[in-house]
Amino acid sequence: MSVHFNSASGLSGVGGDVVGGKSLSRMFAELQMLASDNAKKKATDLMDTIRTKQKKLKDAYACKQALQGKKDGVNTNSTTYKDASGKTVKLKEGMKKNGISNPGTKLNKDEVKAAIARINTHIESLGTDTQTQMIRLQDFMGQYNNFLQGAHKSIGDGKQTLNAILSR
Repeated sequence: MSVHFNSASGLSGVGGDVVGGKSLSRMFAELQMLASDNAKKKATDLMDTIRTKQKKLKDAYACKQALQGKKDGVNTNSTTYKDASGKTVKLKEGMKKNGISNPGTKLNKDEVKAAIARINTHIESLGTDTQTQMIRLQDFMGQYNNFLQGAHKSIGDGKQTLNAILSR
């Protein structure tokens, strides 16, 4: 057996273990690193999705609070509230964004109660979806950690093999 030395990257493997100038353990470590990068990207994308859903959830709560203050009836064109980002929104626009497809201009007491119930349903749906996305995020984070541990172990095993050969 021989140890190959590549001036650019140092030790490249043990003679019988070398494929294309790289040891099998190094190739496995690189594969594990690619897999961990993929899991990290998926987790990052999912975090962005969760952030967006949480903003929608805050907006829905703000719309609901605006309606709750108007239990005796409301004009949806003239009533405004602040959304999660601090932007002033007409109540009618906020209701459309939060599960009420065609809100009337003037709502009586019963219509306000019905609108609040529909927004509550929308809030529950967003909350459930957010929880599901968080479970998926935990899965991707676990995959990321497992792949990194596999790469680290593979590199350590390769280094240990090389050290054993060099010490003979």
